[in-house]
Formats: sequence, structure tokens, C-alpha cells
Amino acid sequence: MKKFFVFQLVLWLSFHVQAASTFTTKEVPVNRGGQDDGTVTLRFYDDMPTVPYIAITEFQQLMLPGSTMSVSANGSDEFVVKNPYGEATINTATETFHSNDYMGFTNLMSLFQEGMDNVYYDGAPFIRYRKQELTPSSAEVTFDFKKYGIDLRSDENEVYFPFATLADLYSDLYYHIAGYNGEKVILVTDNQNATFAILEKEGTKRVLDTETRSEDMAAYCYSELCFVVDHFYGMPGRSPIENAIRNGGLDEALDIVDNGADIKTLLKSTDMKEYLFGMDCLQVLLQDGGHTQMMVGRMTRNEWGDFGLEDDEAIQSLKEKYPELAKASEEYVANELMMSPKAIKMMVLKFNRPTKGTYYKQGDTAYLFYDTFGMTNNAAWKAYYDGGCKGDLPAIDSTFLGDLTVVLDALKQADEDPEVKNLVIDLACNPGGSIDVVMAMTALMGHQSHFYCENLLTGQRQKIYYDVDCNFDGVFDERDKDVKYNLNFAVLTTDISFSCGNLFPSLMKELGYPIIGEKSGGGACAVQNFITPEGLQYQMSSARSRLTNSQWENIDGGITPTYTLNIPPGDYTGYSIFYDIPAISDIIKQSIQGEGSGIQTLPTAPNATDDNWYTIDGRRLDTQPTQKGVYIHHGKIVIPPIRD
Repeated sequence: MKKFFVFQLVLWLSFHVQAASTFTTKEVPVNRGGQDDGTVTLRFYDDMPTVPYIAITEFQQLMLPGSTMSVSANGSDEFVVKNPYGEATINTATETFHSNDYMGFTNLMSLFQEGMDNVYYDGAPFIRYRKQELTPSSAEVTFDFKKYGIDLRSDENEVYFPFATLADLYSDLYYHIAGYNGEKVILVTDNQNATFAILEKEGTKRVLDTETRSEDMAAYCYSELCFVVDHFYGMPGRSPIENAIRNGGLDEALDIVDNGADIKTLLKSTDMKEYLFGMDCLQVLLQDGGHTQMMVGRMTRNEWGDFGLEDDEAIQSLKEKYPELAKASEEYVANELMMSPKAIKMMVLKFNRPTKGTYYKQGDTAYLFYDTFGMTNNAAWKAYYDGGCKGDLPAIDSTFLGDLTVVLDALKQADEDPEVKNLVIDLACNPGGSIDVVMAMTALMGHQSHFYCENLLTGQRQKIYYDVDCNFDGVFDERDKDVKYNLNFAVLTTDISFSCGNLFPSLMKELGYPIIGEKSGGGACAVQNFITPEGLQYQMSSARSRLTNSQWENIDGGITPTYTLNIPPGDYTGYSIFYDIPAISDIIKQSIQGEGSGIQTLPTAPNATDDNWYTIDGRRLDTQPTQKGVYIHHGKIVIPPIRD
């Protein structure tokens, strides 16, 4: 018995001597949102000499200045840590983090509004958080870092995480992120300026231009990437390896997917160019329509207007070595990052009107050509609210026709015009933008300002409510409900309508407004930003907020129109029907007012003596249609009455 005890004691001492390996400290300058803001202490352990660690209490103060965190030992290797919004238990022997309120523990949204939960918000001053309903009301989250070979460390009074790991835990949907580029810690404090490549260009350029990476950093980068993808990727429903990630994680998924072993080798490489090429290749496996961007080298240089990375000799050599990976990557760039021929045709069609700007009227119907739910004019809005909401509202930014000011201008023109009865919100080329603008628009048009989502990380359903200052007087009160527009609204969509261009028609359809056109393009997840351990930025569809409809169904598959305008694939000229305003007007009358014949002449339709029924794309039907939609009969566009 005594021998066994002595043996156990030797093992215990051996483990703890190993765990308490020596380290050096370094005072590192902090760049907070572009401004110098003191220093922070980082640790570098001898067994991982280039991977920075930070005390969890110091990181809390770094991310949320003025806040505090307590650390209490709960055994030799277990610690209970508490901050103002939650608590967690951390075990540095089992390498686990556990919390029954992870979202509260990592909540930074009090920077905007006291008492605000850790929810989706873009910071517009005309909107504020009200509440959320959670089902279930609480949830436990456990992270097993041992699975990834990520070491947590401690001494008597403190717990230390790798800096990038802790930053990833705190990363939120407002784009509060932190990173270390080898020289400085950089903090993003505003999602209108959420780009490391801009905040610290020289440091980021130095990282990109590095030829080799240390072995400990390369190994940790891969481990951290696997941890992030396994826990924070939103699984919207498009990635070819989603099921494999669910079943075994990214590391195992790369073992079974075509060319995955090569991608893994590239991602683990100590050669920087090989690593960058590996991230380009990983993008193809995680692509989900636009929210996920793993191409850290390409995307970083693009922020500077430098598009020459593909001309790099080392990258060209890698393309020759991995031709299948190169082909897939190049096809992704050509098909996903460039404006499609369809989008170009739609833009030409809508702006080939005798009008300037984004408002167009013909007869009793007006169009708002709305190609982004943008926040570019946010500085003007903040100045307006900071000035006490005196004087005129912010003016339309003529260089960027996507802000809420464009919407307000269209609403005003249409509402004050006695001829106009209908306002079509044209999202045919809208790739998304700010959820704050969506909430403002649904409040102004449908008197509703909440949406539905699910948190895959916690397993909770969320119904999140906001207040909107609909009269823009700086006060959130009952008078905001008095703002009404005597208009019939409709929404025009195509498969280009993505993200908020998908959420807005989802909400409007549930409010009873007609959606006209094609099924929208999906894009259900919020975007979450991350910084690699070396200081390069990427983004992913976030597991912390995957949008649903009111029935908790994932809306990444797109919103089916109330009235479908079927266009043959590749027949871009057929999209002129989207801007046949008399026809669209009749659809609105049919759906909202129950008026109108629903018939307009279609020049390319079958002749008037043809008694058959056709879809808009010319397919003949055997009988009169029984599904609601737009059809051709006797040479005219017809919306037939459909009886239940």
C-alpha cells in the first residue's frame, strides 16, 4: 500500500512539474479599434514557444473594460470562474470548459446596451434590443479541448488559455474579435470597421509574407481550426462535408472526402504558402452561398485592393502540384465571388428605366430597387441621434444606394403620391446586409420587429424582439406605432436574394404580404468572424444563430414565392417579366385586394386562340392549374382563381 502511494505521489509530482513548465512573459501593445490602448501580458511556454497564452481574467478585462472575473480553485486542477454575466468550470487536467450559460459568460453586448443578451445586433441607433424567448430556458455547453490537443494551464490563482482559443470563445455576432499577429493584440470594437487587414495592415502583411511557420504554431493552428469548425460552423445545409463534420469532426471529415488528405497536409504545413493554399481549398468544402470565407490570404489582400496573390510563383507551383484542388478553387472563385451573368442582366433590366436612383413609379405601382440591406450610412445615423434627432433625417448617400434612408425615401414618395397604391420591394439582386435594417423595415411595413433562430451550440430556439424608433425622434415609445403607410407591399425575389435578402421575404410572407418571383437564395446563418492564431481573419456561417421561420424550420433552402415567375435556366431575357409593372400590379391586386383580372398581354406568349394553359416559361399543362401562380392562357398572363 505504501509503495503504491509513493508511486502515485511520484506520478502526481511528475505531472505537475510537467504542467507547470517554464515560460516567459511579454508585454504586448494593444490596438483597440485602430487606437493604441496600453499593453497586455502574454505567456510563452517552453514547450510551445511561439503560441501565446493569456490569463482568463486579463482577457475578460481586455474584451470588456471595467469588468472583473473571479477565479476560485475547486480542487487541484479545477477552477470556477465568474464574471458579471455568467460562470464556467474549467479543468486543466481534463482540458475541459463547462458552463450552463455559455452565452452569458461570453456576453459583450453591454458595450451597447445594459442588460442586453448575447444576440444578433448590428448597432444601428434607430433600433434597440427588447428581449428574447429561449426554449429551453437554459442549456449546458462543454468544450473538450483534449480532443484537439489544446492545453489549458493554471497556477494557484489563475487559468491560462491559448490567446486564440479564448478569443474564439468570446467571438460574437457583432464581430467583437481579438487576435495577435506576433507583435500586437488587435481588438475589433465596431462591426463597421471589422477588418484586421485594415486596422493593422503592416502587421498583417508581415504575417502573409512570412515564408515559414514554426512547428508548434502550425500544429496549434490546425487544432484550433478543427475546434472552431466543429463547434461554431452553422451547418446551413449546403457544405458537402456537413454530415461528416457532425459525425466525427473536421479532422475525420478530411480523411474521407476526395483530396481531403492533401488539404489536411497543406493546412498543417510549416510553409506559409502551402497553408494559404490549403485554406483556399477548405473554402470549397465549407462553401454555403457566401457567408463562409476561409480564403485568408486572398480575402486579406482583397481588402487592400491587391488581387495579385494568384500570380505568386509559389501558389502557381502548388496549383500544378494539386491540379484537382486548384480547379475546384478556381471554379469557386469564378462562380461564387464574381457577379453572375444573371445578376448583371437583372441590374440592366431594373435600371433601364427613365429614372434615377432606386425609386421608380408606373401607374399605381412603385418599385424600390433595393440591392443591399446596407449600413454604410451608419455614421450619419449616429450623428443624427447624437445630435438629439434635430433637423432632417440623414440624406441618401448617392454613392451607396442601400441604406435605410433609401427605404424611407421610397416610402415617403409612394405614400404621398395619390396614384400609388402598391410598393414593390425589389430584392432580385440583394445579397443581404444588416438585420437592423430588416427589423426597421418589417416594423415600418408590417408593425413587427422580431425574428426566429436557433442556436446549434446550445440547442436553444430563440425568438428575439427589438424596438424600432419608427418616427426617428430618438424615443422608443407608443408613438412609434402610429407610423403607418397606406400602401400594399410586395417583395420581389430571385435565387440571388441571399441572407437578409432571404430573411426579409420570410418575415413578410408570414405577415401575409405576397412574395413574387423565384425562390430566394437562402443564407440562414449569421456571420461570425475569427482570427487565426497567427493573425489572419476569416468568417463562417455561425452556429450561434441559424435563422428559421416561425415554425422553427431552417430557411436556408430559400423562401417559396406566393406567385412564381418561372424563367427557363439561362434565359436571362425572360426576367423582363419581373419589371412588367402592369402584370406585377395585377398580381398584387389579386393577392391583397382581391381585385383585377390578373391579365396582361405578353408579347411572347402563345397566340390568343390557344386554349391551353402554359407556365411562364412556356411549358404546356394538361389542365387548368390548381396551384396558385402566374400562367399564360389565350396569349395573356393570367392569375386564375384557386379554390381550396
